[in-house]
Amino acid sequence: MNIRAYKLLLSSALALSVSLTAFEASDARGKRSSGGGGGGGGGGSGVVLQTPNPTNPMEHNNRGVELGSKGLWPDAIREHEAALNGDPANNTFRQNLSSAHLRYGDLLAGKHKWYEAIREYREALYCDPNNAPADYNLDNAIKAMGKNPTDYKVRESMADDADISGNFPVAIVEFRKCVRMRDNGMSNYRLSRALYKQGKTVEAYEQLRTAINKEWKLPDEKKELSTCHQLMGEILWDVTQAAKKDGRGKIYLKRLYNVGTCYRRAVTINRDNSDAVRGLIEAAKEAVAVKDSFDNHMMLAGAYLLGGDLQRAKAEYARCWQLSPKSPALHKARRVYHMIVVKSPIASPALIQDTLTKVQKELDVSPDDPELLVIYAYGKQKLGDEETSKMAFKKALAINPYILQDDKNTGKTVEEQLAKEKEKKAKTKIAKADGEEGAESEGDEDKAAEAAGGLDGEKKKELPKAPEKPKVAKNKALYDELEGYLSKNDFDNGLKKGNEYIDKNPDDGHLWLLLAHLYYKSGDLDAALVAYRTSDSLKEPGVDKLVTQVENMRVQKKIYDANEYVQKNELIKARNELKEATQWAPKNAEAHRRYSDILFKLKENAEAEKEKKIANELEGVPNASPSPAQPATQKAADPPPKKEEGAVAKPLELKLDPKKFPPKKTTGDDKSKKISDKEDEKL
Repeated sequence: MNIRAYKLLLSSALALSVSLTAFEASDARGKRSSGGGGGGGGGGSGVVLQTPNPTNPMEHNNRGVELGSKGLWPDAIREHEAALNGDPANNTFRQNLSSAHLRYGDLLAGKHKWYEAIREYREALYCDPNNAPADYNLDNAIKAMGKNPTDYKVRESMADDADISGNFPVAIVEFRKCVRMRDNGMSNYRLSRALYKQGKTVEAYEQLRTAINKEWKLPDEKKELSTCHQLMGEILWDVTQAAKKDGRGKIYLKRLYNVGTCYRRAVTINRDNSDAVRGLIEAAKEAVAVKDSFDNHMMLAGAYLLGGDLQRAKAEYARCWQLSPKSPALHKARRVYHMIVVKSPIASPALIQDTLTKVQKELDVSPDDPELLVIYAYGKQKLGDEETSKMAFKKALAINPYILQDDKNTGKTVEEQLAKEKEKKAKTKIAKADGEEGAESEGDEDKAAEAAGGLDGEKKKELPKAPEKPKVAKNKALYDELEGYLSKNDFDNGLKKGNEYIDKNPDDGHLWLLLAHLYYKSGDLDAALVAYRTSDSLKEPGVDKLVTQVENMRVQKKIYDANEYVQKNELIKARNELKEATQWAPKNAEAHRRYSDILFKLKENAEAEKEKKIANELEGVPNASPSPAQPATQKAADPPPKKEEGAVAKPLELKLDPKKFPPKKTTGDDKSKKISDKEDEKL
């Protein structure tokens, strides 16, 4: 069987150079090199080898090339593996090993040994994910087995089976294919998880960063998104401990802060993620051990509170009071703590009584504080003092009718609200077939209140609902503070405060918008886009246009990198960059146009026509008949639309930074494979 020759670059101390030509692959199973003998020596089967007996990675590589030229692919693979193991950073050795697996797979496929061929093609793709011929031939081999290689569920099932059985290299190859077929957050997360299990920590970390910037189907995938942030925290925890062991104090503290941020994000998304809560507690304890500061104790107190350890949370808040008794942050945090205590089913009567004592002291100073009155009312209710609880609720509602809106009681009379509370306590199980979160119709609430005796046997006339308070005024003081940081270009403190406020108010779209502005002005487009998208998902007016603008800005770097790959005639890498560009900014006509041109050059005409059609639609150009030989002239993408007047989102001047996105081709496309401090800060 004739096999196309492959070209491999070689170099050695003696400047040895080998060029391969077409050859006839032998079918003899016993024809193997013995691996012994120097120049001019022969193997056990009479094969004469010209290369010296290997003693270093380069000589192993040269021996592998010579064995491959004689069709001895298993032996060639063994030598290329030895070369790569000796010099793992050598990209040429990696490509040579991948090519050897590819050629051996072709030989097996020619004999219809599909299982063995699939194994070799996967090995080739594990070594070099950009080996396009191996990817194409693997699809054909899977198809020959009677399966559809372009069906996402088929490849996902293969990846899951390999992952469960512990065959992580195969899982990585198949999950990479899944990412190319469906480039969303879940697919990228599952790939990163397989990489992490295989011990590829740096690659897993980079893939996780990609995953959190992709689309997620919330709330269905909130557990996986939370676990994604948790896994980032675990990886950073390991490198944090390494920095501590090496005595790199500043890097250690910076990474420790980032560990806490990852775990906080995980818990904010899914408060039932107990592993993330434990990780946050450990990170906070480590921070307290390093520095006995107010901020560190506040972080530890919040972690204990999330974990339900009310006694330790109480002790940490007490320590915070000793360090800074007049801190506004502590004042707010302690109120949250007291509210959790009086509502917690596991809080002891002694702990509730302690909270009531402290709240009573504050009420002596501020008797008309509705929040304190509500805490006091819940506490008395828990201790069985219904009369005092009812009086406290009445007074709180008389001062602020919206004080119980978080309990979905807005617009109810005091009796109705108390009846609803009593009904909720009486229920032991709530099951809804349609998946709603316990929302009841108005008629059902009235019937429940009557059954509980809250309406004294009569249906009282319900008070009209007051108009909803404007969202912008909800946290106006916080908005003003963050806008102050923006105006002063104080991004470090602004981002620190912004993340703290987001953790406490994750549903405030305007806070997310201001945090996005801070990230953008600090130069972190990835984090800015995540924040803008979150703000847009929370229905903040006008943010959708900012999302489009930032998407277009991020994609420019991809287009520049693709152009450079084209200059080097590395079309596969250019295609990968442009494909990701179209996924990052699906409304960017330039990205679709250039992706179409590359696909035409690679003879992938069907997909190229599809991308060309999308580009034409975005530019308003009529779609003509296909002409792969002459792709349409590129046109610049439409300028980002101006913001609508009256929108809440403040307009930002979103322009490309010439230092980050130069108009000419760049040369800095080599990415470091180490987790740098700059990457840590982007978390």
